[in-house]
Amino acid sequence: MAGAKFYPIYMKLKERIKNGEYEEMLPTESVLTQEFNTSRNTIRRAILMLKEEGLVYSVKGRGVLILETIADDRWDFDAGGFNGLEAIEQANQMETETKVLCLKKIIIDEKLQGKVPFTTGEILYQVERLRILNGDPLMLDISYFRFDQVPILTKSIAEKSIYQYLKDQDVHIAAAKRRFLVTKADEKDMEYLDLGTNNCVGVMENLVFNDMGRLFEYTQSRFVPDRFSLTYFAQNADL
Repeated sequence: MAGAKFYPIYMKLKERIKNGEYEEMLPTESVLTQEFNTSRNTIRRAILMLKEEGLVYSVKGRGVLILETIADDRWDFDAGGFNGLEAIEQANQMETETKVLCLKKIIIDEKLQGKVPFTTGEILYQVERLRILNGDPLMLDISYFRFDQVPILTKSIAEKSIYQYLKDQDVHIAAAKRRFLVTKADEKDMEYLDLGTNNCVGVMENLVFNDMGRLFEYTQSRFVPDRFSLTYFAQNADL
């Protein structure tokens, strides 16, 4: 997405909003079109990203209003997006690192079949990645990919962005189902995550489907609960 024409415009507008250069409203589409020497459609796509992030909203007959900023020192995680760690990094202007703890092919046995949405005998990639944010180990991703639904995965790919790799290989992500819960920290959580005084972890379960409607990924993102704010932005359609 970073290579898209509208993306640098989105980033510039977001920076201006964060810095208070815009007070109550964004400039009109006409003004932005002239400033960035681009089309209205490109400006609209940049503004749509701002809306999806909950920074602005549109009111018929008035324009694009800027939402009041609320101070919160937790990392902001967009619960409705697909960009994972990249989205957290961009939204919070932080340094991130990924350590691949495990990447191997496995065959689902009866014990694992009860824990993941795949059937006994299926071949999967199992990928475990520790996410380090500003030097702190705060998220543990445990992922399973159907071997016959994705290209070959390697450690170097997993250290970067598996989703970007899949996109480059023409694997199209169509939809995801997500569930959020809090559960008791297990031995692996306590070994790798900086839990502090917490004895539990937040969990985002993610089932991801390709454009043929096939489930190809199941991921548990296990994170330090008091260090993240899961967000989803909704706008009143009547405005």
